[in-house]
Amino acid sequence: MPDPERIDPRRAALIAYDVCRRALTPPDPARNAAMRPVLEAWARMIEVARKAGVPVIYTTPVSRADGADVVLLSTDLSAETGVPSLTNGIEGTPGAGFPDEIAPLPEDYVFLKRRPSAFHGTGVAELLHMLRRDTIIIGGGATNRGVETSVREAFNRDLASVVVRECCWSGDAAAHAYSLDKAMKMYARIRHLDQVAAMLRG
Repeated sequence: MPDPERIDPRRAALIAYDVCRRALTPPDPARNAAMRPVLEAWARMIEVARKAGVPVIYTTPVSRADGADVVLLSTDLSAETGVPSLTNGIEGTPGAGFPDEIAPLPEDYVFLKRRPSAFHGTGVAELLHMLRRDTIIIGGGATNRGVETSVREAFNRDLASVVVRECCWSGDAAAHAYSLDKAMKMYARIRHLDQVAAMLRG
Protein backbone atom coordinates (compact mmCIF):
# COMPACT_ATOMS: atom_id res chain seq x y z
CA MET A 1 0.00 0.00 0.00
CA PRO A 2 1.35 3.49 -0.84
CA ASP A 3 2.60 5.77 1.92
CA PRO A 4 -0.54 7.57 3.21
CA GLU A 5 1.51 10.67 4.00
CA ARG A 6 2.92 11.12 0.53
CA ILE A 7 1.39 12.29 -2.74
CA ASP A 8 3.33 11.61 -5.93
CA PRO A 9 2.90 14.86 -7.88
CA ARG A 10 3.41 12.96 -11.14
CA ARG A 11 0.21 11.00 -10.43
CA ALA A 12 -1.93 13.71 -8.83
CA ALA A 13 -4.32 16.44 -9.95
CA LEU A 14 -5.97 19.22 -7.97
CA ILE A 15 -9.73 19.62 -8.35
CA ALA A 16 -10.85 23.11 -7.35
CA TYR A 17 -14.47 22.17 -6.89
CA ASP A 18 -16.97 24.98 -7.53
CA VAL A 19 -14.58 27.77 -6.51
CA CYS A 20 -16.65 30.34 -8.40
CA ARG A 21 -17.26 33.98 -7.54
CA ARG A 22 -20.83 33.23 -6.47
CA ALA A 23 -19.50 31.02 -3.67
CA LEU A 24 -16.20 32.62 -2.67
CA THR A 25 -16.89 36.34 -3.20
CA PRO A 26 -20.61 36.76 -2.50
CA PRO A 27 -22.06 40.28 -2.46
CA ASP A 28 -23.26 40.06 1.15
CA PRO A 29 -20.47 41.66 3.26
CA ALA A 30 -20.77 39.27 6.20
CA ARG A 31 -20.76 36.20 3.99
CA ASN A 32 -17.90 37.64 1.93
CA ALA A 33 -15.81 38.13 5.08
CA ALA A 34 -16.62 34.61 6.26
CA MET A 35 -15.46 33.15 2.95
CA ARG A 36 -12.22 35.16 2.79
CA PRO A 37 -10.13 32.53 4.66
CA VAL A 38 -11.33 29.86 2.24
CA LEU A 39 -10.41 31.99 -0.75
CA GLU A 40 -6.95 32.61 0.75
CA ALA A 41 -6.53 28.89 1.39
CA TRP A 42 -7.42 28.19 -2.23
CA ALA A 43 -4.90 30.74 -3.47
CA ARG A 44 -2.20 28.99 -1.48
CA MET A 45 -3.30 25.47 -2.45
CA ILE A 46 -3.30 26.32 -6.14
CA GLU A 47 0.14 27.89 -5.82
CA VAL A 48 1.45 24.76 -4.08
CA ALA A 49 -0.01 22.54 -6.81
CA ARG A 50 1.44 24.59 -9.65
CA LYS A 51 4.90 24.63 -8.07
CA ALA A 52 4.73 20.84 -7.72
CA GLY A 53 3.71 20.42 -11.37
CA VAL A 54 0.24 19.17 -10.42
CA PRO A 55 -2.49 19.97 -12.99
CA VAL A 56 -5.24 22.27 -11.70
CA ILE A 57 -8.81 21.40 -12.68
CA TYR A 58 -11.59 23.91 -11.99
CA THR A 59 -15.30 23.16 -11.91
CA THR A 60 -18.12 25.69 -11.81
CA PRO A 61 -21.79 24.77 -11.22
CA VAL A 62 -23.99 26.15 -13.99
CA SER A 63 -27.39 25.82 -15.58
CA ARG A 64 -28.89 27.42 -18.67
CA ALA A 65 -30.67 30.73 -18.15
CA ASP A 66 -33.96 29.15 -19.29
CA GLY A 67 -33.59 26.26 -16.82
CA ALA A 68 -34.02 23.63 -19.54
CA ASP A 69 -31.18 21.54 -18.09
CA VAL A 70 -32.43 21.63 -14.49
CA VAL A 71 -34.30 18.71 -12.95
CA LEU A 72 -35.42 19.53 -9.41
CA LEU A 73 -36.03 16.26 -7.62
CA SER A 74 -38.01 16.14 -4.40
CA THR A 75 -35.79 15.57 -1.36
CA ASP A 76 -36.38 15.78 2.39
CA LEU A 77 -33.86 18.61 2.71
CA SER A 78 -35.43 20.69 -0.05
CA ALA A 79 -38.84 20.20 1.59
CA GLU A 80 -37.52 21.15 5.04
CA THR A 81 -35.50 24.19 3.98
CA GLY A 82 -37.18 25.45 0.83
CA VAL A 83 -33.78 25.33 -0.92
CA PRO A 84 -33.95 23.59 -4.33
CA SER A 85 -32.13 20.29 -4.74
CA LEU A 86 -29.89 22.00 -7.34
CA THR A 87 -28.64 25.57 -6.84
CA ASN A 88 -26.41 26.20 -9.83
CA GLY A 89 -25.45 29.62 -11.13
CA ILE A 90 -26.38 30.81 -14.60
CA GLU A 91 -23.97 29.81 -17.34
CA GLY A 92 -22.00 32.76 -18.72
CA THR A 93 -22.68 35.14 -15.83
CA PRO A 94 -19.88 36.74 -13.76
CA GLY A 95 -20.87 34.69 -10.70
CA ALA A 96 -20.09 31.48 -12.56
CA GLY A 97 -16.53 32.69 -13.20
CA PHE A 98 -13.64 32.64 -10.76
CA PRO A 99 -12.22 35.24 -8.35
CA ASP A 100 -9.19 37.10 -9.64
CA GLU A 101 -7.03 35.72 -6.83
CA ILE A 102 -7.45 32.16 -8.12
CA ALA A 103 -8.24 32.73 -11.79
CA PRO A 104 -7.31 29.83 -14.09
CA LEU A 105 -4.16 30.12 -16.17
CA PRO A 106 -3.99 28.98 -19.81
CA GLU A 107 -2.46 25.66 -18.77
CA ASP A 108 -5.27 24.89 -16.32
CA TYR A 109 -8.50 23.01 -17.10
CA VAL A 110 -12.02 24.39 -16.61
CA PHE A 111 -15.20 22.29 -16.69
CA LEU A 112 -18.83 23.36 -16.50
CA LYS A 113 -20.70 21.15 -14.05
CA ARG A 114 -24.47 20.65 -13.98
CA ARG A 115 -24.80 18.03 -11.24
CA PRO A 116 -23.21 17.63 -7.78
CA SER A 117 -20.39 15.30 -8.83
CA ALA A 118 -17.18 16.68 -10.32
CA PHE A 119 -17.26 13.68 -12.67
CA HIS A 120 -20.86 13.36 -13.89
CA GLY A 121 -21.11 14.68 -17.43
CA THR A 122 -18.01 16.86 -17.18
CA GLY A 123 -15.09 15.07 -18.81
CA VAL A 124 -12.96 15.27 -15.64
CA ALA A 125 -12.59 11.49 -15.39
CA GLU A 126 -11.49 11.26 -19.01
CA LEU A 127 -8.95 14.04 -18.48
CA LEU A 128 -7.46 12.28 -15.45
CA HIS A 129 -7.14 9.10 -17.50
CA MET A 130 -5.49 10.97 -20.37
CA LEU A 131 -3.04 12.65 -17.98
CA ARG A 132 -2.40 9.32 -16.20
CA ARG A 133 -3.40 10.74 -12.84
CA ASP A 134 -4.86 8.36 -10.25
CA THR A 135 -4.94 10.68 -7.21
CA ILE A 136 -7.07 13.76 -6.71
CA ILE A 137 -6.53 16.55 -4.23
CA ILE A 138 -9.90 18.21 -3.70
CA GLY A 139 -11.75 20.84 -1.73
CA GLY A 140 -14.74 23.08 -2.29
CA GLY A 141 -18.31 23.46 -1.28
CA ALA A 142 -20.53 22.35 -0.04
CA THR A 143 -18.32 19.86 1.78
CA ASN A 144 -21.19 17.55 2.66
CA ARG A 145 -22.80 17.75 -0.76
CA GLY A 146 -20.66 18.12 -3.87
CA VAL A 147 -17.24 17.41 -2.38
CA GLU A 148 -18.43 14.27 -0.62
CA THR A 149 -20.34 13.15 -3.72
CA SER A 150 -17.18 13.59 -5.80
CA VAL A 151 -14.98 11.75 -3.30
CA ARG A 152 -17.37 8.81 -3.20
CA GLU A 153 -17.43 8.66 -6.99
CA ALA A 154 -13.64 8.93 -7.15
CA PHE A 155 -13.43 5.93 -4.83
CA ASN A 156 -15.74 3.98 -7.13
CA ARG A 157 -13.41 4.87 -10.01
CA ASP A 158 -10.34 3.59 -8.10
CA LEU A 159 -8.99 7.10 -7.67
CA ALA A 160 -7.29 8.03 -4.41
CA SER A 161 -8.57 11.24 -2.82
CA VAL A 162 -7.00 13.76 -0.46
CA VAL A 163 -9.42 16.37 0.91
CA VAL A 164 -7.97 19.74 1.98
CA ARG A 165 -9.81 20.92 5.10
CA GLU A 166 -9.17 24.64 4.76
CA CYS A 167 -10.41 24.58 1.17
CA CYS A 168 -13.84 23.20 2.11
CA TRP A 169 -16.94 25.06 3.22
CA SER A 170 -20.64 24.58 3.88
CA GLY A 171 -23.58 26.58 5.10
CA ASP A 172 -24.31 23.74 7.54
CA ALA A 173 -21.53 23.62 10.13
CA ALA A 174 -22.60 20.31 11.64
CA ALA A 175 -22.87 18.59 8.26
CA HIS A 176 -19.52 20.08 7.21
CA ALA A 177 -17.81 18.69 10.32
CA TYR A 178 -19.48 15.29 10.03
CA SER A 179 -18.48 14.97 6.39
CA LEU A 180 -14.83 15.77 7.13
CA ASP A 181 -14.52 13.91 10.42
CA LYS A 182 -16.69 10.86 9.73
CA ALA A 183 -18.30 10.28 6.35
CA MET A 184 -15.40 10.89 3.96
CA LYS A 185 -12.82 9.07 6.06
CA MET A 186 -14.10 5.82 4.54
CA TYR A 187 -13.18 7.05 1.05
CA ALA A 188 -10.36 9.59 1.36
CA ARG A 189 -7.52 11.04 3.37
CA ILE A 190 -8.56 14.26 5.11
CA ARG A 191 -5.63 16.62 5.67
CA HIS A 192 -4.80 20.23 6.50
CA LEU A 193 -3.29 22.41 3.79
CA ASP A 194 0.17 22.40 5.40
CA GLN A 195 0.06 18.61 5.49
CA VAL A 196 -0.90 18.40 1.81
CA ALA A 197 1.97 20.71 0.88
CA ALA A 198 4.37 18.48 2.82
CA MET A 199 2.88 15.35 1.23
CA LEU A 200 3.58 16.74 -2.23
CA ARG A 201 7.18 17.48 -1.26
CA GLY A 202 7.55 13.84 -0.28
